[in-house]
Amino acid sequence: MKYGQSTGEMKIGIAGIGGIGSNVARHLAQARVRAIKIVDFDRVEAVNLNRQFYSMSQVGEKKTNSLETNLKGIFPGLRIEKIEQKIGSGDAGLLFADCDLVVEGFDDKELKKMLLEELAGTGKVVVSASGIAGADMDDVKIRKMGNCRIVGDFVSDQRDFPLFPPKIAMVASIMAAVVLRHMEGGNDE
Repeated sequence: MKYGQSTGEMKIGIAGIGGIGSNVARHLAQARVRAIKIVDFDRVEAVNLNRQFYSMSQVGEKKTNSLETNLKGIFPGLRIEKIEQKIGSGDAGLLFADCDLVVEGFDDKELKKMLLEELAGTGKVVVSASGIAGADMDDVKIRKMGNCRIVGDFVSDQRDFPLFPPKIAMVASIMAAVVLRHMEGGNDE
């Protein structure tokens, strides 16, 4: 299969559609992934536009609605299931039961941990990020841990380093590549 053509019928879940999640979704739409589920409770904020796949005209709108509009502008055939919900303890397994693979896009470490733990025994591949702050992009790698593929430098925290939009975009691109390679049955690292 050549990228840009329609990929298979796998459904990809995305938990959190901020800097990581919205950009992974953009790459999946560009690759003609046919079905995604996006879960987020938040609204578009102007302060985040430097790293998220939204526009100034969407500030104040629900992220799920805005992202749907943006993705359909890239690939009108994309089927998008939107869930406007803050994911809490015990939710991940139910929310993503019908997904073949899940992308974790949370800022909060505790939410990341919760999602990874809840999906650990499901057999689903989870693509996550760890260490996406700061301007150093040389140490970004992919690590495989159980059913997880984790992308980042594994040390930089946004509490200690400023967010650097090119690094976030790079991590999101690598995460999308992991998803696409997995969908094609190839090496997903």
